[in-house]
Amino acid sequence: MVIDSFAPAPLLEIAPSDIGLGVFAREPIVEGHTICVLRGPLLNLQEVRAKGAAAGNVLQVGTNRYLDLEPPGRYLNHACVPNAGLRDDTRLVALSHIPADTEIRFDYSTTIGDGWTMPCACGAVGCRGKIAAFQCLPAELRQRYLTWDIVQRFLWQELGA
Repeated sequence: MVIDSFAPAPLLEIAPSDIGLGVFAREPIVEGHTICVLRGPLLNLQEVRAKGAAAGNVLQVGTNRYLDLEPPGRYLNHACVPNAGLRDDTRLVALSHIPADTEIRFDYSTTIGDGWTMPCACGAVGCRGKIAAFQCLPAELRQRYLTWDIVQRFLWQELGA
């Protein structure tokens, strides 16, 4: 299914990935380009927990604020070595050139501040093996992500940055 209502160019496609469904670029994406803006209804932590297994479809955008992601955001997968990142909490941008037919992935840890963890299956060289809160990342990686401006604003505030 092609999702063009969220990103007029380049077109995105939700398709099978090595870890389920994923979001793929149908055209090349240049570094710095806004790929799409993630959308969905706002939830609090209690509402997220009530979703059970579907709680994995949310994006933390505040201390007690989450977006219940709509497509294509719901299908974005994690990578320990991402080709995209979130700016301004919901704007997905290319961190490098993304060739056509490449899966678009971001590091979930740049959006997590509540202690949630899960095993990582990204398969990247240098995979950390676990997706955890931003504060648990190695200091050098945290600094790189902060420099790239791909860390949720509520995490910046918690760090006093």
